[in-house]
Amino acid sequence: MAAVGVSDRARSPSAGQWSVANVLSHLARTEGQVAALLQRRANVVPAVERAALPADGEVSIVASFDGAVVLDRRERVQAPEFAQPDLVQSPDAALRGLKRARARLEQVVFMADGKDLRPVRQAHFLFGELDFYQWVAFVGFHERRHTAQLREIAAALATSR
Repeated sequence: MAAVGVSDRARSPSAGQWSVANVLSHLARTEGQVAALLQRRANVVPAVERAALPADGEVSIVASFDGAVVLDRRERVQAPEFAQPDLVQSPDAALRGLKRARARLEQVVFMADGKDLRPVRQAHFLFGELDFYQWVAFVGFHERRHTAQLREIAAALATSR
């Protein structure tokens, strides 16, 4: 975000494209929704003495989610209605919202320590049913996807001056 001047963060590089503020708003809404979902679902799972670890030869919990699909920006994905950005939100407000959403997600993950949350499952509109850990991995890959988008926006805004 630092690559885009403060005065340009609400400016879209071209018609139909998101601005920096729009991307931040989208991330805040998505991460906030995921945090709320995981918190609701994890709260009903009892703590266990020790969460089971993958057995030898099993894929890691996080590696069970194919993040490469999320990172591939060749195909544009239409965000669901709940994740659409607030198109009039200021860049500062969007960034504050993202920080709040991220803090809530971090708190949910921290509070899940000591629970086996693989049975906590919820459908994703593109990737099908994901467990708690795959949702957390999705959020990380989703943010990386939009970090690449922010770089593209910065480059487009720089060349349009």
